[in-house]
Amino acid sequence: MSPPLLITFVVFSVASFRSCFSADQQYEMCLSPLRCGSEPSVLFPNITYPFWGSSIGKPSFCGQKEFELSCKDNQNLSLEIENFTFRVVAVKLENKTITVADESLFDGGCPQIFNFTGAMQFTFNHNTEAVDLFNCSSNNPVTTSSKISCQLSSKSPITYHVFGSTNPPQSCTMVGAIPMLASAKNVLHQSNDSDQALKMALEKGFELRYTIDDKTCRDCANSGGICSSEAGSGTFRCLCADGPHKSSCQDVQGLSLIV
Repeated sequence: MSPPLLITFVVFSVASFRSCFSADQQYEMCLSPLRCGSEPSVLFPNITYPFWGSSIGKPSFCGQKEFELSCKDNQNLSLEIENFTFRVVAVKLENKTITVADESLFDGGCPQIFNFTGAMQFTFNHNTEAVDLFNCSSNNPVTTSSKISCQLSSKSPITYHVFGSTNPPQSCTMVGAIPMLASAKNVLHQSNDSDQALKMALEKGFELRYTIDDKTCRDCANSGGICSSEAGSGTFRCLCADGPHKSSCQDVQGLSLIV
């Protein structure tokens, strides 16, 4: 073999080796369980594409941009939607649903009143319903089936009331509606524990449905691959043990997809 051909062969071999190494490394990173703290997550061992997060050991190519998760206090997963931070309660990849709760509830804060009707890939699922919150004058004490007392920013503590099917007194003003699981709402209206029932119901969260084009992802997973996206463009790619492929591990390998 002549020197020029030898040099070309060596350069091509090294480049191919580095590309394969990079692909294998990405495959292993996306395949590994997420971490929130020092150990793999016990509560969410199977969360994969489209979710990702640098703080949970899942680089951006393991998911899609809008589905970034963060690890809070080394134990809880959080998701931001429209500048609101939600704690992840449960994820069902097979149903494309995620249950989240208002993070402020766990920090002693008040429920966030937000006008959320759907954003980007997220919309309310059918088993999520709205609950009306009322603020009542302290000069006219009222009796309700459920209430929650909390700290609103740096202001004085405030108490929100839920009246269920009964009409609120004239001394009460509706401040907004918040989402809640329908099952939790039913339990709430049947409960006599006015101090804890509402807080417990809200901490169960509410369910969102997310939208992704998952046909290609299913083809990838069925062929033994890991669904991922190309950095920058967000174009779907299938990570396989031998490198990235366009849609499944049975496709002709597309080394040009390496980043």
